[in-house]
Amino acid sequence: MSFEDKDEKYGETSVPQEVVSEVTNSQSHNAADLANDPHRGLRMRHVQLIAISGSIGSALFVSIGNPLTSAGPLGLLIGVGLWSAVVWAASNCLIEMTCLLPLDGGFVTFAGRFVDWSLGMAVGWNYIITQLALICFELTAINVIVEYWTTTLNPAVMISVCLVLLFMVNIWSVRWFGEIEFYISVTKLFLMAGLTLYTFITMCGGNPLHDKYGFRFWKNPGPFAGVTDARKVVTGIFDSISWATFAVVGPDYISLIGGEVKNPRRVLPKAFNTTIYRIVGFYMTGALCVGIAASATDENLLGAISAGAPGAAKSPYVISMNRLGIPVLPDIVNALILVSLFSTANSFTFVSSRSIYSLALKGQAPKVFARLNRHGVPYVAVTVTLLVGCLSYLSVSSGTVKVLNWWIYLVTAAQLVSWTVIAITYLRFRKGLIAQKLLNTGFLPVRGYLQPFSGWYLLVWSPIVLFFSGYYVFLPGSFTPEDFVFAYGSVFIFLAILIGAKIYDVIKHKRKQFWIPPQEIDFVSDLDHIEQLTAASEEKRASKPRTKGQKISDFFF
Repeated sequence: MSFEDKDEKYGETSVPQEVVSEVTNSQSHNAADLANDPHRGLRMRHVQLIAISGSIGSALFVSIGNPLTSAGPLGLLIGVGLWSAVVWAASNCLIEMTCLLPLDGGFVTFAGRFVDWSLGMAVGWNYIITQLALICFELTAINVIVEYWTTTLNPAVMISVCLVLLFMVNIWSVRWFGEIEFYISVTKLFLMAGLTLYTFITMCGGNPLHDKYGFRFWKNPGPFAGVTDARKVVTGIFDSISWATFAVVGPDYISLIGGEVKNPRRVLPKAFNTTIYRIVGFYMTGALCVGIAASATDENLLGAISAGAPGAAKSPYVISMNRLGIPVLPDIVNALILVSLFSTANSFTFVSSRSIYSLALKGQAPKVFARLNRHGVPYVAVTVTLLVGCLSYLSVSSGTVKVLNWWIYLVTAAQLVSWTVIAITYLRFRKGLIAQKLLNTGFLPVRGYLQPFSGWYLLVWSPIVLFFSGYYVFLPGSFTPEDFVFAYGSVFIFLAILIGAKIYDVIKHKRKQFWIPPQEIDFVSDLDHIEQLTAASEEKRASKPRTKGQKISDFFF
């Protein structure tokens, strides 16, 4: 079977033979070796759960109380909805590029290949900073969760235990990581489903007080937390958007792990296309549920947030459980959030190490990071990633809540820079397809929705939110150097790397153009390898009957 043979069940559009014949990177591969490549050890269920795991952290269960108190239940829902539309637009951009060329580094590789070598290097390091900061955030947050039960445990103990566990999970093999992450991530699904069910049951009177509260808190204090001033309403909605930029992610992870997926042309389209279901099922549903379960002006919620209460103590769900007199359940929620945090840190470690590995392959990071063990794992990159994760020990001396806020501000700005670059990369990708008369020829295996509108929507919204994300720094009497650095420092780091990389590129490679001309964008290198991989994977799939377990997995994932 070749990639030119269209499989109706497979749902792919064939690459024209005249394009394949131009491939310059053609090599002969043994079909069995391709189908069993240890570097490509991730299956559909792994990819789906990694996307879920990386995008669902403690924010959806705990810190969501902050935008709720600022914006009210409707303001929170509007803010999350607006940013979710941006993430969906990013998915529509990434699906076309990643399914055509499922390579190590994902959108980081595409930025250097479709726009400019220096942009790829800059966004690669920017994204690595994002993931490293997220690892530190999750490790710091784990201490906050544990403090819900005890304040006597030294924060360094939990950080050390988690770093060791992360190393053990990530250093062995891709398949080992995928299996462990799959089963850990299932707890997040149970937690989200359980809290949604809890909201529905208790609002209908299924609680010890038999209080049928329904949408009471939407009426009193009101949909915008009792605020009637238009300026404050808009500010509250923007606070919800800012929170969502930190909490709502996912398609970027799918793009980055594309180079380690078995049969990527079958797996990746479904993984990207389910982004909309993850958004609605987790983020929009979560935003709706907290607005129903807890009041935006609840004194216990406001007091817990202002006092920096530990763990789930400031979760709107736990506030609701305590209000209704429900015992034990808050402890269960806190325990599941603890597992959720470790799972998310695990995903960030994986993605961060692969980003470093991708840059090393392109000569944009020291070559030592490109070393693989016999299982195809970039062990040097994994080790260095977790060594940088030791920065989470800062919380031991500087205070957990303060350090958590630093990481949140840093991640928000860096993430918005990455979204902006993804938009630029896609629009250049599309322009190259048009210039080379490939756009409407069936060249792309999968097409994104609402293009090029999605690309422009992503390009407009990301810089706007980035520009205003640090507005709190400029409020009267609020400016501090630390807050400014963490709010906008990522932007200056990105620009410094971009300028430095461009100067190096001009001197070393003699490339003086600002970006690659659309007629010269390379769409065909690596296509031959992807075609052979697809054929080998499909042949292996067809030669073995599907077990009941695999059929069940295929149905759900």
